[in-house]
Amino acid sequence: MNVRVVVCSLSFLVLAGCAASVPWQHPTEPKDQWRRDYNSCRRWAEDEVGYSESQSDSNFRDYDRAQAKKRISAYVDMCMRDRGYVPLRSGR
Repeated sequence: MNVRVVVCSLSFLVLAGCAASVPWQHPTEPKDQWRRDYNSCRRWAEDEVGYSESQSDSNFRDYDRAQAKKRISAYVDMCMRDRGYVPLRSGR
């Protein structure tokens, strides 16, 4: 796959993620801080997991990607909770 296509695709996904609402709330922090903290935790989690797409076509690529997403999500949860955030209830 062309590197330019991969970079453009990843950029689009990052921008789409920025447009989504933050699924966390904090009792004392202002709302504009929530997005910054969430993005910071997300970047940290992605660095910790260190998953990157390989150029080779692996039979386990989809599995590896799914596992990485689960680990990233768990790290984001841990980071946000450590900062005093609680998840938004789905009924809101």
